[in-house]
Amino acid sequence: MKELIYHRYLLPTVERLPDAIAVIDGPFRTTYAEHLDRVCRLADGMRTELGVGSGDRFAVMALNGHEFLELYHASFLAGSVINPLNLRLAPKELSFILSDSGAKVCFVDAFFAALIDGVREDAGVEKVVMIGEGESDLRFESLIEAGQAKLPAEREEEDVAILMYTGGTTGLPKGVVLDNRALMLDIYKVATRWGMSESFVYLHQTPMFHAASLGGILAIPAVGGVTTTVPVFSPESVLDAIEKEQVTMTVMVPTMVGMLLDHPSFRPERLKSLKVLTYGASPMPTPLLERVLTLFPDMDVYQGYGMTENCGLLT
Repeated sequence: MKELIYHRYLLPTVERLPDAIAVIDGPFRTTYAEHLDRVCRLADGMRTELGVGSGDRFAVMALNGHEFLELYHASFLAGSVINPLNLRLAPKELSFILSDSGAKVCFVDAFFAALIDGVREDAGVEKVVMIGEGESDLRFESLIEAGQAKLPAEREEEDVAILMYTGGTTGLPKGVVLDNRALMLDIYKVATRWGMSESFVYLHQTPMFHAASLGGILAIPAVGGVTTTVPVFSPESVLDAIEKEQVTMTVMVPTMVGMLLDHPSFRPERLKSLKVLTYGASPMPTPLLERVLTLFPDMDVYQGYGMTENCGLLT
């Protein structure tokens, strides 16, 4: 029996916790049963309306949101290959990646629609799907409405799941191929190290295109926790989200931590629900780290290190 595929992680959670909240994205909320329904419909709609099936690459350029999570999960279950695009790419880099990846379909939100529109012809993108409001070839919700809630057939452990481009120091970005086996092993690394369970409420504030977000994308739904998001980091929105949704875990870079603690509306009690804080991407200045540990003596603080080529977390 194939073990290292996402069917083995998401489906038991849905069976065990069908009515538990899976996703909170502003006013948007879904239970685990509703989330799986949307993911299956999305995967089927992508196949029937866009011709994106097993092994086919598609790109995503959008801010954080439930749609991004649904696209990841639809890809994992249906065997298509998601290519999450860095939001800071210049048009030349973007055009190269879209062309190099072979993605004929790109999902985009209103923030990046004009950028994609400007490169789609040169990059060979045939269809653009709009997430949220805006004009495009097709709308995200229309795909879900068009699809049937059929569970895709199981994939192979060695099947490619993600094509993620990374910068490096020379030349153009390089495509990193991540297969199902690597991703599922990442679940074990992340979920066991942080002791994740259905009590976790995870806040995505680092970009969901980045490998640092894979732990939340994969492991939180696997254990039955709650996924919540802010579209893009701002101290006020993060403080509001943690306080309102009683977030227990999040990932930040040290600069974000400093901005949060220095914000005029910061008060330690607003973060009292936060049990686990992981930081990475750069060293934490000692005075800032000491400040965090003094303000939150009961919080578990971790420094994480990893790389895209290793499917995220190393240590």
